[in-house]
Amino acid sequence: MKNFIQNSIKSQKVFYRYFRRKGIKRLFKENILESDGDNKTKALSIALGIFIGLTPFWGFHTVLALSLAAIFKLNKFLSFVFSQISIAPLAPFIIGISMFFGSFFVGGKTDFSHQELNLEMVKHNLLQYVVGSFVFATIIAMSFGFIFYYLLNLFQKESTS
Repeated sequence: MKNFIQNSIKSQKVFYRYFRRKGIKRLFKENILESDGDNKTKALSIALGIFIGLTPFWGFHTVLALSLAAIFKLNKFLSFVFSQISIAPLAPFIIGISMFFGSFFVGGKTDFSHQELNLEMVKHNLLQYVVGSFVFATIIAMSFGFIFYYLLNLFQKESTS
């Protein structure tokens, strides 16, 4: 298990070095617009990455994104890149929004106005967090999948004109 986590951390470091070296414009152009595959596959790869990144499988996002992309024959790079949405500065927001969405589906609703969002609160409301994270991940992944599909089609039409 320890080697598994170390390899996951190592792969994230490699990605960040690659990202820093290329820059966002060049990365977007080369790996999204000019990459192999049709727009549907690219959009599904992005949606899968975002879905995995927002699920509660902290520490396993990279492995899950790459494995599921390989199983479903999607773009592994795009799935990996977009699974990195759960970076440390965004984690409290992801957890809080997941708790909020989970409150609609789990009987024990949490009053957020009188509590601090911390690890104890998440532990106490674990089911609410897990259910909410899957609902939130589904909504955001579908939204971004449709948005990127539309944008990729738009960019493809502009480049062929």
